[in-house]
Amino acid sequence: MFTTEISRKFATVACTILMSATCLFGALAPATASHTETPVAAATGPVA
Repeated sequence: MFTTEISRKFATVACTILMSATCLFGALAPATASHTETPVAAATGPVA
């Protein structure tokens, strides 16, 4: 598939960068996608 050592190294570096960017964006995207707050029910005492 690869004819030279340079093209093999280039493909390795390109793949590494692509996978690293994918993992980074996958980790950051959910954290920045929405800034809505989850509603929390009011705390009440025990009901008899």
